[in-house]
Order: sequence, then structure tokens, then C-alpha cells
Amino acid sequence: MRYKTVNANIKVMHNAYNCGENVPLHLLTDYVKGKLKPIPYTGRGPVVTPIIVAFDPASTACSESSNIVIMQLTLPLPAEVEIVYENLNIERTVTLEGSYFDELIKTYMDDFNQKFEDKFQLKSKGYNDEYVTFARSTFSNLIGGIGYFYGKSIVKSSEVEKPVYYWPAALYSAVPSRSFFPRGFLWDEGFHQLLISKWDNTISLEVIGHWLNLMNADGWIPREQILGNEALMKVPKEFVVQNADYANPPTMFLALDSMFNSMQPSEILDHHSTLKKVFHRLTLWYNWYNTTQIGPLPTTYRWRGRNGTTDRELNPKTLTSGLDDYPRATHPNDEEYHVDLRCWMAFASRSLTNLGDLLGINVDKYRETAEILSDNDLLKKLHWTGDYFADYGLHSEIVGLKDTRVGQNIEKRRVVRKLPQPQFVKVQGYINLFPFILMILEPTSPELGHILSTLKSDNGIWSPYGLCSVSRTDPYYLKYNTQHDAPYWRGPVWININFLAIRALDHYSKVEGPYKDVSKQLYTELRKNVVQNMYREFSKTGFIWEQYNCQTGKGQSVHPFTGWSSLVVLIMGEQY
Repeated sequence: MRYKTVNANIKVMHNAYNCGENVPLHLLTDYVKGKLKPIPYTGRGPVVTPIIVAFDPASTACSESSNIVIMQLTLPLPAEVEIVYENLNIERTVTLEGSYFDELIKTYMDDFNQKFEDKFQLKSKGYNDEYVTFARSTFSNLIGGIGYFYGKSIVKSSEVEKPVYYWPAALYSAVPSRSFFPRGFLWDEGFHQLLISKWDNTISLEVIGHWLNLMNADGWIPREQILGNEALMKVPKEFVVQNADYANPPTMFLALDSMFNSMQPSEILDHHSTLKKVFHRLTLWYNWYNTTQIGPLPTTYRWRGRNGTTDRELNPKTLTSGLDDYPRATHPNDEEYHVDLRCWMAFASRSLTNLGDLLGINVDKYRETAEILSDNDLLKKLHWTGDYFADYGLHSEIVGLKDTRVGQNIEKRRVVRKLPQPQFVKVQGYINLFPFILMILEPTSPELGHILSTLKSDNGIWSPYGLCSVSRTDPYYLKYNTQHDAPYWRGPVWININFLAIRALDHYSKVEGPYKDVSKQLYTELRKNVVQNMYREFSKTGFIWEQYNCQTGKGQSVHPFTGWSSLVVLIMGEQY
């Protein structure tokens, strides 16, 4: 790194640097303050004070384990400094500074802008410059957040007594939020690659290949990648250990299925060897799901990892499903089964069949499973309540949190006011939509017609800002799950699920069936609601948000969140 003052008359009064080891970002300010000390200024020229606060010269040594280098320049004001980062191993006739740099960066920006328009065609769809800038910023933050990580996960399973280290592994992956979630998440990444693959298939195949290389011999992939000390410092202790018996939605099939459908024959030929390797890893991953996550009845599936003994939660979380605190059966046990996981497996079966056909591989057993799991009559028999699709399990319809004395403290504990019974879990929200949003339902399905006709019902999940995660009329709407756990998937608008709904509406509006017209109408309105609200919040705050308030549309929770919320770019470009 080099620096120079833009004004030749300005002289640097002092310069110093400091190298740190394993310095977490949230402690960076304290770290820098701890390394500063007053030193006398011995240079020439007028200064306000003869003392400069600078790094201690004794603390400047760098080592191979240093993860941060901090440069300090002290100058008289006003001053302008140009910092130049260059690879000294590359010979240059012109240095990357001044007008040459300005012209070069403009060339790259123009190339990016042109490629962005070629790929997503937002201007041709009528979006003005402000909307296009919003979309470019969103996408560039997603793809610019791709990082390289290296380290060892900590893993436990039913086969080992204590947690053990996974093998040292590398991961090339996008992240949900560079500041708050700077690491890889399995179910998030499938959504990320839906968008990134539209930009460059090669990048997506590289990322997916890294994730599949994290698979163990059984076919399991850790769902949260906490690789290295720096990543570890950002994660609460209770989330560090990954359980090899627990799954996560197999969203990589979403990205791969989208890629297969858009690839030209020449691209398939170019990537044929890679795709065959991917296919064989996918079959191992799929078979792991199909043997470890099965439910109590044939063709049913159950998320593992729910706590059936706690009285601290209003409704025990299902972190493995990705929907965290979305209400499930109040009393988890081995007899429950979950409609969203069944739909994920139907989609994965279909996707695996399509890839096998593409590569000329015999996939008859996966085709048979896809046909069984896509059988609408069987799906209805297992999960249809008469009004919507739902989970089944041991469930009480009347539970609450009550102040309870525990020793010297008052804590919230769950009280069950009605005995639980084996039944459908009649909570209205995202879970009911999975047979629709993953397009398992036939275009002529009466259940599809019922879902579409009630999607906009008053005080349901429809809002001017997108689909809400839980209906505003449901008892769980915006309810805390514990004394301190605020509602997460109990009301807010989430963009990944809204993307799937918009994508499904687009599909059903283009295939022959009795619900073609209503699908088109809902598609147009929901797409408009999501895009306009996200743009409005971006204009106000400068951020893309993790979720949006169901009642006001305001962005909330983590920001910036340019992970799956970036799917708004595909919604704008109508690329599904």
C-alpha cells in the first residue's frame, strides 16, 4: 500500500502502522485506542499542539497470524490523501492513481452497468434510473460479499459422546450480511445462488461445489459454517456446535434447477464433468435426507432438533427448518410430521430427476419418488385440514407464557390450558403455502384454487408490503416465544418466501388451468407490493433489510441484509 497527498504542499506530519491478531470487528475501536499513546511532534511547520496521539512504535511488528493492519497518517487540515493498493509483483507502466484510476474505474463501472442491464433488463421493463440504481446496489452487495473461509466446524451426533472437530475445510460462499452474519448458511446459500447464477453460472458452480465438499461420508452437510477464530467470535455459544443428525432445507436444488432450465446445450457440454460430480454428491445428500428425516408414516418427513421437554418456550423452535420460531406442534415428539419438509423432498426428487435426464444418467428410482411425493391426493390425505395444508402432531390450541417464581427470580414459563391432542396444527401462515410455492400442486388442483382465493382475505397474510409470515388473525401473530425472544417468523414479511410465492404465481399464470387468470392478477399485485416497499425503504434508510414490518412495511432486524433479500432483483427482472 502507498499513499500520497493530492496537494503537493501538504506534508505528512507522522505515519505509523499496527498489526493485530484475531481482532474481531466489534472490538476494533477498543483495540486501536489501547495501542495509541502520546508522542512529541518533532517536525517543522505550525501545529496546534506539539503532541501527536499515535501507535506505540514497539507494537508495530507483523506476523503471519496477523489478520488486520491499521495505517495511521497525521496531517494538517484541510488535506486530501490518495491511498493506492497495488500488487508489487505486477509491473505497471502507469500507477493506479489520479485521473488514470478514475478513467479505469469508470470503464469497469460502465461494463458492469451494461452487463447488469443485459442480464436483468430492468430499463426495458420500465424501471427508472432510481430503481435500477437500487437493484444494482442490492446485487453488487450480494456478489461482493462472497468470501473465502477456512477452518474447522465443531460437530456432534448420536454416534459420539462429545462434540468433535470436523476436518479443516475451505468454503467459498456468499453470506447473508457481511456485518452481522459474515459466514455461510446452508439454506440461505441456495437462495443466494438463484440470483448469482443468473450473472455467472461458473461462480455458482464453484460455490455449490465448495458446499458439497463439506459433506461427510453419510451425506450430511453442516448447516452453519463457523470456520476460523474470527467467525467464531461472532456466534453465540449455543449455536456453535453443529449436530450431524439435523437437516436444513435443501435449497441448493432450487438454484441448480434454475440453472439447468436456463443453460444452453453448449453450457451443459462445457460443464458436463462438473455437473456429473455435482450429481453424485447430490444423490448422497438426498439419500441422507430420505433416510434420516423420515416421519412416522410412509412418505412423511419430520424435522429433527425440536425440544420436547422445555417449558421456557411458547412453542419449541424448529431451527432446522430455517423458519426458527414459526409455530409447529406445541409438544414435539417422534409422531409429528411436517408439510414443508415433505414439499422440499418432492422438489428435490424432481430436480434430481431432471439433472439425471440432462446428463444421461438412470434416475428411475428418483423419478418414482418424485411421482409419489407429487401425488396431490396423497398430499391432501396427509396434510389437508379442509381449509389449508398443515403440519400434524401433538398440539394444544391454548398455551401461554406466565410469570413464575423460580428461586429468587420471576421468569416466563409456559402454561398449557388445554390438553394436547394429535391433530393438524392450525396455524395460518407460510407453512400452509409450501405445496403451492414449491409448485407441487397440479394447475387443476381444487386446493390450489382454494389457496389462491383466500390469499388476499382480510387480516390474513396478505399486506401492501408482501406476504406476512403468520396471519394477523392467528393467536401466534407477533407473540414472543420466550421471555426475551422477540417474534421472528411470526408476522414479518420475508423476501425469500415472497420470492417463492411470486415465482409460483408466475408459473401457474402461464400453464393451462382454471386458475390461470387469478394467478396472473395476484402475481402482478404481489410483485408490485414487494418491489415498491423495498425500494421505498431503501430510499429512506439506504439499507436492504432482513425482514419488513407486516403492518407498516418498515425494514427491521438485521441491516444491511443483502442475502436472500437481494432476490428482489430477480422479482424486478421477472427471472425465476
